Amino acid sequence: MALVSGSKRSISLNTSVRKQASLSECLTSAALTQARLNLSKRSPEKKSATLPHSGSNTSLSAEMRATRPLPPPPFGQSYMESSWFHNVTREQAIALIKERARNGYFLLRPSTSDLNNPLVLVLWFKDRVYNVPVRKRTDSRYALGSLKADEQTFATVEEIIKFYSKEELVLYSGGIQMGRTRLTDTPSK
Repeated sequence: MALVSGSKRSISLNTSVRKQASLSECLTSAALTQARLNLSKRSPEKKSATLPHSGSNTSLSAEMRATRPLPPPPFGQSYMESSWFHNVTREQAIALIKERARNGYFLLRPSTSDLNNPLVLVLWFKDRVYNVPVRKRTDSRYALGSLKADEQTFATVEEIIKFYSKEELVLYSGGIQMGRTRLTDTPSK
């Protein structure tokens, strides 16, 4: 209610309206203070960006959409597109490796016999083909061969190939060390 008396104007608000206005001012002030604190905590290097959504006025041009890379395949199976991965049987893999039999010549194939060993590293070393199981551990990391204390583990299959292309892989047969080799080359698809 507004009351006008002479040249003086006085506004009288009832008590509940005054309380609401005061509470609103406090909340606004608190929100601004919190926002300022949050901004001051952000480092200048940290930038955030958002992509436009389908309902927004801005969208990526058709050209940008066409050149943007696709996300990696699910479950970390990006190795399936690699030159060294061949979706072949054991017999086919052995035949491919024997075509250019030289130390370190390799491919990776899916395993058909054991779900705990989803892949097999097939390679040539000293006049013979080795089939080394690639084991998926309970911690979701990968390792080669049978379980060993302090074994080398890898987050991805690609890491295995990269590592043993630089470092020597120790090969065993019947528990006896047969030698060491690096992964060198792979058959073309």
